[in-house]
Amino acid sequence: MKKLKKQRNILTLLPFIVLVLVISAGSRRAEAAETYHGTITGGTFFCNGQLLDPPPHSVTGNWNLNIDAKTPAQVTLNVFYDGSHHLSFGYNRLMQVSFLDGVYVFSGFGDTVTATLDTTTNPAMFSWHVELGVSCPSDNPYNSLTFSGVADRGGS
Repeated sequence: MKKLKKQRNILTLLPFIVLVLVISAGSRRAEAAETYHGTITGGTFFCNGQLLDPPPHSVTGNWNLNIDAKTPAQVTLNVFYDGSHHLSFGYNRLMQVSFLDGVYVFSGFGDTVTATLDTTTNPAMFSWHVELGVSCPSDNPYNSLTFSGVADRGGS
């Protein structure tokens, strides 16, 4: 009788144990940090929402994006305008706005920056859009810009 009761207890607990294992395995996978690296392949410049054509600069460089469920995302940019170094930049407070079907969207600097990583394409596509908060064209030839690029590699 005792043996039969023990077996019933184990059988009763078995679905719960399996559920806990599945949830913990899935959550570990989701919490693993992902790092993407790539090149900046171009830039678009806007004045009051109008695309500047031709753009005032050719844009190249590289980018890194670290996504970790436990912390805000981190990005580094190394940007060249017309072959000359323009900026080196690191920011560790990108807040994830959404993740849908392999596309991450982040926000930073009080929502003046939007970073997007599309992992559904091969290679993955990255963009960094900035609203500069200056008047255009009097202060600057552009008041918003987007750097875009592709991933050279990625993974966790």
